Amino acid sequence: MRVLKTTSLLTAMAMWSGCIAAASLMGGSLGGCETIGQDLGGLGDAFDPTSPSEAARDMFDQYDADKRRLGTVQISGAPFGGSEVYVKQYRDMVNNERDPIVKATAIRALGKHGQPDDALRIAPHLAHETVQVRWDAAKALQRLHNPAVVADLLKTLRNESELADVRMAAAVGLGQYPEDRVFQGLVGVLNARELAINTAAHRSLKLLTGKDFGLEAADWLGWYNQTIIAGDAFAGRLEYRYPTYQRDETVWEKIAFWSEKTYEPETEQRTYQTETQPAAEGSR
Repeated sequence: MRVLKTTSLLTAMAMWSGCIAAASLMGGSLGGCETIGQDLGGLGDAFDPTSPSEAARDMFDQYDADKRRLGTVQISGAPFGGSEVYVKQYRDMVNNERDPIVKATAIRALGKHGQPDDALRIAPHLAHETVQVRWDAAKALQRLHNPAVVADLLKTLRNESELADVRMAAAVGLGQYPEDRVFQGLVGVLNARELAINTAAHRSLKLLTGKDFGLEAADWLGWYNQTIIAGDAFAGRLEYRYPTYQRDETVWEKIAFWSEKTYEPETEQRTYQTETQPAAEGSR
């Protein structure tokens, strides 16, 4: 049974890597790449489930990158995945891991379980040579609130040569920072060629201001230039909540209808706490 699992995982990684490469070359979305990995990875896990102790050993395996990747996925998704011993390992992997897919996995884990200071550890990877690392870094910074990474997110957002998914993730994360430079940066990409970037920036602008001027940059700027004089451009700010992991059923889950499906609870969506929380957005 172990052979079957290994084969399926190798197949999944080969298809996943090919999907990422194709998305990078063709300017497509990375969303489908995750589905391939989930489908084939789930097939292997169903035949040979890994125990928590095995997953922990795999996570620390210095000789096998695939074991490190899979062990990190399993540990970070477990109820005890936020234990200090594991968070320390995520940090070490983010800093020192050489395999880009394992590094991306560690960034994802640290984004889920880390502290605000960890955003400073993740932000430099927005400029990593591998698109999967850049994408996971941008998504991790949606979850960790630290104004010190705003400049890095804005640089990614404005980079027209960057993949749309990465820029879109940066636009979402910027929705938690009520700053003039953030407003200007988001308005600046409302005219980007990719609709996904337009809509992500639009949503963040609505969160930051409580207003809605659609995708018209001139309307946003006209309102802002009048309001900023009074110093209350962000007075109507809505509550920022990072996107939780929600998805449709994969092909394997439809076949294995008996398997348990779990998602992140919405109560974990805040990146920061203040004495007076902004009002929640009605339909989110």
